[in-house]
Formats: sequence, C-alpha cells, structure tokens
Amino acid sequence: MNTESVTNIPKYSICICNYNMVDTIEEAIDSLISQLDLDYEIIVVDDGSTDSSVENIEELTKRHKMLRLIKLERDGSRMLGETRNISIKEAAGSYVLLHIDADDVWEPYIKDFVAVFHKIEQCKKNDFLLSGQQINMGKRDFLLSHGPYHNIYRGEDNELFHRLASIDAYL
Repeated sequence: MNTESVTNIPKYSICICNYNMVDTIEEAIDSLISQLDLDYEIIVVDDGSTDSSVENIEELTKRHKMLRLIKLERDGSRMLGETRNISIKEAAGSYVLLHIDADDVWEPYIKDFVAVFHKIEQCKKNDFLLSGQQINMGKRDFLLSHGPYHNIYRGEDNELFHRLASIDAYL
C-alpha cells in the first residue's frame, strides 16, 4: 500500500513584503519561525530586490517548510499597497497577519495576538481587521473583498483603516 503524506494547509498566513532588506530579513524571519507551528505559513513577497536578500530567503526556505517566497519583477508603478495585496492573494491561510515587516524582530506574542483576535471574533457579529502595534489580523476573504490596499507607497495602511472604520470593521 502506497501512502502519500498529507500536505498541511495552514490556518494563518503571515505576510511580509521585502525590498532590499538583506541586513534585517533573516533576523525578522527567524524571530517568527521560533514561535510558530504548522498552523502558520510565512509568505515573503519580494518586490524585485537588487541586494542578496532573495538569496538569503531562498536558503531559509530550504530549512523551513512554513516559509514561502514570491519573487516579483521590479515594477515602478507597483507601490507597497499593491505588494501587500499580492501577499494576501497568495496566502493559503484563512486568516492573514499583516504589517510584519522585513526589519521587525518579534517577541513571542504572535500566538497571543491571534488568541485575542479569536476572542473578539466570538463576540463581534461582523468581520473586522484587528490592529495592534505594527501587526494586523483579519480573515483573508474579508480583506480581499473589503480592501484591497490602494496602490500607494506611504499611508496605504491608514487609508485602508479609515475605510474599514467607516463600516465598523476596524478595531
């Protein structure tokens, strides 16, 4: 009898955008991997880096099955907002965690943030984006339908937050 291993579909996708962050990307990823299990995946969307950060991430993907790299060609018309949208579209998880940037080092509280989200989710009738300090979480489908981010470089997050707040979907 031939048995095939079942591929684990993560429940949560952590979305990171990278552009020329070779000095910090490995430490940022390591700080996440050390506190996660197979319920999580980490997606790094590289926006056409010209430094060696892509090579570093590729090496990390060989050691960590939860890590995925999406390489994009550099496009001057694509701003950070659109790169964030790509990360959400590529997410396999039902929930996404955002604004975890390539230069952030994370203390072991990601799972605590997720637990808080789910406690609020049990009480709130509508979908929402929960915003913390440099971390946000929401259902993938909700963000795709009520976003996406506008294709701007700075302020893409605040602009989305204002739109979601206007429909009582931002906490």
